[in-house]
Amino acid sequence: MKKVLNIIASLIAVAALTVTAGNAQAADGKNTIQPLCAQCHKAENNVIIGTVVPGSQMNGSSFKVQTGGTVWDVSYDKSTKMKKMRTAKEFPNDEGVKIKIASVKGNQAYAEEMSYKPSYKFKNPDDIISVGEVAELLKNKPTKDGDWVLFDSRGYDNYIEGHLPGAVLLPYYEMAAYMDSLPKDKNTLIVSYCRGGT
Repeated sequence: MKKVLNIIASLIAVAALTVTAGNAQAADGKNTIQPLCAQCHKAENNVIIGTVVPGSQMNGSSFKVQTGGTVWDVSYDKSTKMKKMRTAKEFPNDEGVKIKIASVKGNQAYAEEMSYKPSYKFKNPDDIISVGEVAELLKNKPTKDGDWVLFDSRGYDNYIEGHLPGAVLLPYYEMAAYMDSLPKDKNTLIVSYCRGGT
């Protein structure tokens, strides 16, 4: 009987360690970063990087963050450090957020620190080209004429799934490595596109 009790105690200890390890694993980066965010950011220990679930931030003490297949319930209080805002109610829907976690239990996390990256705003409206203008360029003036170039600034996988005719792959995260390959003629129009503002 004593041997059976020792085996049961050992199994309970292993089960407890497995549950603890699972929570630590989640806090260490597993299912804590949105695949889209992972193109620019690396998973960090005790950090959730994802997008705000629309409407979830309105109750004033918690909100939901989508990180791919996982939706996190994130709670916070007055001791939570806020960067770029006073409350999570200021998070726009579907906006990218970074949450430093103080504690985690399953998909529930308590935020030690919160920040978000607002969508890129162009400083000069003259630097923006509309989709219609790009369509006209593609129709009337192929990129091979040399007056303009079109860069797909997304990643390789997105490029091979589909891209605009004549577009050259130049991922934004590799731009610095290819600066010397850009057209030497300063009058050449350079157009780039990605999922948002480029």
